[in-house]
Amino acid sequence: MRRTPEEQQQLRIWKNFFNFVDMGYRAFSADEEGTGLTEFANMTRHYIGRLVENLQQGKPIIWHNLGYNPELFFAFEGVFNLCIEMMGAVYIMSYNTQAAMDMIDLAEADGIPSDMCSADKISVGAMSMKLYPKPVCHLAINSPCDSQVVSTQAMLELEPAPMFVVDVPYESDDRSVRYVAGQLRELSEFLARHTGIKMDWDRLRQVCEISNQTVQTLWDWMDFRKHVPVVQPSKLSSFVVPLQMICCGTQEGLDFARGLLHEARLKAHRGRPVIEEKVRAIWYNDPVWFDLQLYDWMEKVLGLTMPIDLFGYYAAEGLIDTSTPESMLFGLAKKMIRIMPMTRQFRGKAETFIADFLTMAEVFQADCGIFAGHLGCKHAWGVIGLFKEACRKANVPLLIFPYDMMDPRVTSREDIKFELSRFVNEVVLPRKG
Repeated sequence: MRRTPEEQQQLRIWKNFFNFVDMGYRAFSADEEGTGLTEFANMTRHYIGRLVENLQQGKPIIWHNLGYNPELFFAFEGVFNLCIEMMGAVYIMSYNTQAAMDMIDLAEADGIPSDMCSADKISVGAMSMKLYPKPVCHLAINSPCDSQVVSTQAMLELEPAPMFVVDVPYESDDRSVRYVAGQLRELSEFLARHTGIKMDWDRLRQVCEISNQTVQTLWDWMDFRKHVPVVQPSKLSSFVVPLQMICCGTQEGLDFARGLLHEARLKAHRGRPVIEEKVRAIWYNDPVWFDLQLYDWMEKVLGLTMPIDLFGYYAAEGLIDTSTPESMLFGLAKKMIRIMPMTRQFRGKAETFIADFLTMAEVFQADCGIFAGHLGCKHAWGVIGLFKEACRKANVPLLIFPYDMMDPRVTSREDIKFELSRFVNEVVLPRKG
């Protein structure tokens, strides 16, 4: 097939990204015990490989923001689900922080507010630079935050195409779930109309069954993360969120979950600590994506570990009932409202945000909490007073500092290290004796 110069450039870019991730996968595979990181790289390279395949063969591509869980998309064989926030993750994985900052600057120069989430600013920059292939349609969701709404408006303006918007209500009760399930039924008809591919309910059932196996595996993995001392590197917890948002329901997503569990079980049964743990913390908000090696420093220098964080926590809200089309749509809607990280904690009542943290702190035997206040998470900053009071009553020491998860210019690596060092050495360790 003949390609435009723009399409040729996109194909080159994504082939290069695939080759980079593929090299990472081969390097990680040399560590026979590090199956979590190896399978994460495999999942990522397969996702990017599907994008390259769709580009080469002219198959349908849909754009969506990160509030969706992807199972419904996989019922349309050959359709690629492009999460517009993926570019930030790709640059972070390739250690190209400068490129991410350049896209942030481009988005702000085009009028995007400086206090918007950097993941969304990078997505706007990527769309402005025409780095994503043209979609046949857009899917938008009003969750988990206002920055997401802005990014979907930008995607429609920068690359006009038919758009379907899912409205997630404030409440999380069964009535709200049924309301969203009805919209997912309409969404399936919208996708069939614009992709030219018929919805395959048998295929969706298979996808949901794989999704259920993945969820059960993650629950088992979380049980091993409760071990004292921690049995795996802290940063692995954050890698669960890409699984939930772009790959849950695929074999590669299930393999990643199994890789996490296999590694945790292996190291737990060995009985030798992998980290000299002094302090356990719940990292409650976004990870420091611009420097994931910071977690290695925390473990090595401070003895500070994160058994779980907000992105790795998978709420026990049940599995998807695959008996009928209606039950599957209800299960997918329930997952979208009650389970997806950020959507669960940030969309509705402050009680959920606070209760989840206190549950994690108790179940994972944390000595303290760390609220890394991402610049774009105004919804989280909005409940900080209630959050501090709840931690005080529960006798959980809490560190609060502002930063940006993808832009080191807001709070540098050295400044974050200073905050963490002072908190651990002057507050938490003296309390522990």
